[in-house]
Amino acid sequence: MILMTARTHALGGFTAALLLAKTGCLGQYWLSLTAVGALGGLLPDVDHPGSYVGRRVPLVSDAVEMAFGHRGATHSLLAVFLFYLAARLAALRFLGVGVAGPLALALAAGYLSHLLLDMLNPQAVPLFWPWKARVRFPVPPIIPTGGLVEAVAVRGGLYAAAAYLGYAKAAGGAFNFALPGGVHLGGPLGEALLQGWRRFVVDVVNVARYIVRLFVK
Repeated sequence: MILMTARTHALGGFTAALLLAKTGCLGQYWLSLTAVGALGGLLPDVDHPGSYVGRRVPLVSDAVEMAFGHRGATHSLLAVFLFYLAARLAALRFLGVGVAGPLALALAAGYLSHLLLDMLNPQAVPLFWPWKARVRFPVPPIIPTGGLVEAVAVRGGLYAAAAYLGYAKAAGGAFNFALPGGVHLGGPLGEALLQGWRRFVVDVVNVARYIVRLFVK
């Protein structure tokens, strides 16, 4: 179920970047930088050779896992800062001053979203590494990695948030929930909701098929 988890984290990073874009922090490049946020959402799992990122940089992933283990140093606030710094310096060198700050912020937002999502799991994260104590959210829901609840509740919520933020940024406004007659589902709002929930329904169907295959040979 690694792929489903990677999709959740990429979606989380994408949504975090959209949230920054709505505040104006990403400037004119906001749409492109949502992809950087999605990448940031995947990066912490470089410490797991079987992850989406780990399979693409196996030598780096093996080295990081040997040094820190899975959900070690890469799942910390220190790592968020170091990746932010590295992204900013690289962007200054190759892309210029105008892009460096927004790009680094988008990457850091996506990276941080990964840690927050992992804090919903039973296996907590060393948020304040090198301090060894592990942290997770102290109240339910505590959601197993790759489970049905992740696929339905977490990703469904992220799709809805992404649709809301994308529309709010593109249209320069936000949803109007004043019913009746206050919500117009045509145009970009309807399209954003439709695309997001289509993907959500496909995910639910795929999970259901997987469960059926477990019991029906």
